[in-house]
Amino acid sequence: MSDQGLKRDLTLLVGYLLTSAHGLYGEPPDYGPFRLLDAAGRLLHLMRAHGLWNPEMDAWVEVIDRERFGNSTDEELRAVLDDLILAWVDAVKSSTSGQGETR
Repeated sequence: MSDQGLKRDLTLLVGYLLTSAHGLYGEPPDYGPFRLLDAAGRLLHLMRAHGLWNPEMDAWVEVIDRERFGNSTDEELRAVLDDLILAWVDAVKSSTSGQGETR
C-alpha cells in the first residue's frame, strides 16, 4: 500500500482512539482494557496490511482477535494481557539486541 493509504488508515485509527476515549466517560470502567486491546489489534492489522510485519506478530493477532470477539472475564483478560506483554517485551529485546540501545 502507498504512504497515502497508510496515512488514511492511521488517521482512522486516531479517530477510533479519540472516540473510544470520549466514550469511556459513559461506559463501565472495565471497557477500558477492552478498548485498548481492540486498538492494539486494529494497529497490528494495519501493520500487516502495510507490510510492517514479522512472523511472531501472527500469534499476537490470533490471541488479540480471540479476545476482541470473545467474552472473557476480567481476570481471564488480565492473564492474556500479561502473556501478550511478556511476548512483546521478548520481541523488543530480540529486535534491539546488538544495536547498542539501552533502556
